[in-house]
Amino acid sequence: STVFNFLCSDKNLNQIKMKKVLVVLMFAFFGSSLVAQNNEAELFLSVFKVEKKAILMEYLKLSETEAAAFWPIYNAFEVERANVARERIALMTKYAEQYNTLTAEQADILYSESAKWRASRAKLEQTYYKKFKKAVGAVRAAQFVQFERYVDTSIDAELYDNMPVIGQFQ
Repeated sequence: STVFNFLCSDKNLNQIKMKKVLVVLMFAFFGSSLVAQNNEAELFLSVFKVEKKAILMEYLKLSETEAAAFWPIYNAFEVERANVARERIALMTKYAEQYNTLTAEQADILYSESAKWRASRAKLEQTYYKKFKKAVGAVRAAQFVQFERYVDTSIDAELYDNMPVIGQFQ
């Protein structure tokens, strides 16, 4: 069974879709500064992490030995991934704030920051692939990467569907 088929089962796909739509809507309506201060939003994001982890557990079906090695690394990954996600939120907030008056210089800076963020995300994946590979083998590490990429790509698509492109409303 592929990660796509597993995640696209009615139950798992609907959970992921609803969570990502709600996250996007929270940022769209409340902005990142309010979301960061909003206890309900923080609770929602923590529930999302728990549910994502549960889906990953179901997908990987780790043995007891594998789980003992995998989950501490995953928890460390999630802490670092959250830091990379905060960088993205800051970048999206900056884009939203500058959208109506975007200058060439601001566009150039946004591009540079976006490229830096993408590089951070790729470096995080590479770093943790190596850690997972050492702990549970290359196949399990690759399964984890596929899962994360699917979730990231789904969130990216939802964000891009809901974010105006430069000049769209001018």
